[in-house]
Amino acid sequence: MHDTILLSKISEELKNICETNNINKVKTFTVIVNHRSHVNEENLYEHLQNFNSKLVGKWTKINVEREDIQDQTAILKSIQGEQS
Repeated sequence: MHDTILLSKISEELKNICETNNINKVKTFTVIVNHRSHVNEENLYEHLQNFNSKLVGKWTKINVEREDIQDQTAILKSIQGEQS
C-alpha cells in the first residue's frame, strides 16, 4: 500500500498532539485525506493499534473524511479523549 508513509505520519502526529495535551485515551478521532488516498477507518485503526495501542483501542471511534487536498497529506480535524 502506498499510503504507509501517510499512516505513519498520522500516527506520529496523533501521538505528539496527545502528549502535548495530556490525552491518554483517544475517544474519537477525525482525519481528512485526499479522495485518492487508500487510508480508511479500518487500516488507520489497525495501524494506530500497532503503534499507539495505549492511545487507541476498542474505545476509539475513527472517522476518515475525504476532501480535495494534496496527495500524501492528512489534516487531523478533531481529537477527543481522556486527559491524564
